[in-house]
Amino acid sequence: MRRLRILHIEDSEEDLILFGRACDAAGLPAVFHPVGDGMAAVDYLKGTGQFQDRGAHPLPDVIILDLNLPGMGGFDFLEWLREESGLNLPVLVFTVSESVEDKARAMAAGATGFFVKPKNFEELVRLTESFRKFAGDGHDKK
Repeated sequence: MRRLRILHIEDSEEDLILFGRACDAAGLPAVFHPVGDGMAAVDYLKGTGQFQDRGAHPLPDVIILDLNLPGMGGFDFLEWLREESGLNLPVLVFTVSESVEDKARAMAAGATGFFVKPKNFEELVRLTESFRKFAGDGHDKK
């Protein structure tokens, strides 16, 4: 299985670390490209500013998106991605929000999946195991 390239849009350093550890514990080979807000994610996907080098900042296989971000929030990022970017990438929303309205809004805006951040590490590991379907069976085996 090739390494899954994940653009992780998250402003919590703790959540970034936990998610990476959960992928390791689930045996999911992944390369993370973390950014702290929606505008940095736009720059990453456009390959502008500090993200011009596509070797160091390749397009991701999947995007993990927190909704509550400083500056450009998750909903605004989703709108940009689906309406302006020209990219068709899976976006998995990871949020503390248990709001039915937030889920409906995110899915209507083009999210591929909506997940409430698990309360414990074991649940997070189980959830990350389901991401294997985004890794495919490419030849980038690192």
